[in-house]
Amino acid sequence: MNKKGFTLIELLAVIIILGILMIIAIPSVTRYINDSRKSAYVDTAKEIISGTRTIVNEGKLGMYDTNTTYYIPAGCIQTENSLKSPYGEFTKAYVGVIYNGTGYKYYWISVDDTGQGIRNITPQDKLEPELIESDLKDDDIENVVESTGVGNRSEIKILNCTNNSWDRQYHLDNISNNIPEEGVETSIVVYPTGKTKETVEVGEIVTIGTEEFYVVKHDGNDLVLLAHYNLKVGNICNNSTIIGEYTSSDPGYGLQSSEVKAWQPDEADRNGTVEFSSSFYWNGKVGTDYPGTYSSSNTYTPGTVYAYVYDSNSNLKQYVDAYKIALEGMGATIKEARLLRIEEAFELGCGNGTWSCISSPATGPSWLVETSFWLGTPYSNIRVWRILATGLLNNSADFGNVFGVRPVIVI
Repeated sequence: MNKKGFTLIELLAVIIILGILMIIAIPSVTRYINDSRKSAYVDTAKEIISGTRTIVNEGKLGMYDTNTTYYIPAGCIQTENSLKSPYGEFTKAYVGVIYNGTGYKYYWISVDDTGQGIRNITPQDKLEPELIESDLKDDDIENVVESTGVGNRSEIKILNCTNNSWDRQYHLDNISNNIPEEGVETSIVVYPTGKTKETVEVGEIVTIGTEEFYVVKHDGNDLVLLAHYNLKVGNICNNSTIIGEYTSSDPGYGLQSSEVKAWQPDEADRNGTVEFSSSFYWNGKVGTDYPGTYSSSNTYTPGTVYAYVYDSNSNLKQYVDAYKIALEGMGATIKEARLLRIEEAFELGCGNGTWSCISSPATGPSWLVETSFWLGTPYSNIRVWRILATGLLNNSADFGNVFGVRPVIVI
């Protein structure tokens, strides 16, 4: 049997070839890793900017001055994941925000604890991996933030995350270093591709800022829209037990949230439950002008049929009114904010007399019963209506029930 191994020359040739391959491959691999990190850096910045929109759109920070550049530290932004630079922790990172009277524009500037960062305040849509520099210092970023306004804005405000106040403010006497204001988002309403306000169809989704809406109907020149989800307000529940309440400190408070299902027959957690009214102030019997009363035994006097009341006595109205303000804070023009009317539920296919939105012969769309929520009706209608996620259309006079707040807006 002939056994033959590699000669020394053959082994040396293999080693040399492997060495040459490594010399060629290592820079390519290193470059690929660096490019991936830079792309991840930019993606992280954009995700933090996206989270910033929630804070801005709540309208609680009063960011409406068209002569001010607002800087919000990235550490103020709560996202699903604790976002950091792919190189290390951000030490100085800000989202810049400007308002032009109809919409907002977002910018980014940052450095992390490895010195990697983007030196200049940069529009979100112009963030590119090539902008990332090395060996930056915190002071490099701070100096830019404290001296750069956008679009000839002479005022600068920097947010204090702890108390949500603008405790660092600067006035620029010399604004020659301002970057231009380009591409400010002037239209906050986004329709499906190829559609306009006039051509969008019932059931299609229209986006306003961070919020999504289903088209309910065209009403002359107006478009009636139903929130995709309930608002993140009301009680936090464990099964049928109330264990807390959403507050303004919760991310996304007062805006739509997919986690808020309200009362759900098939859900263990019934978050977002709200009583129609805590005072049980109602108009009494139809045709009378005295209020009905509510007793601890869940009985109502006088009578059992009460006219619908949607005024300052309603818990729901305060949330809907606040939501309108939040949308206007995003730059939207809202003609009206209210609850879906029972007549509109009928127009969408809910059965008048069958008490269902989906069971035959009812033909209501599935998106109408994605959650359980209160309805609203004119004063001339009776009782308080609601839609359940099971498809049930209910007009019980038991106002002590709790459901979600799913606003309608008219634009």
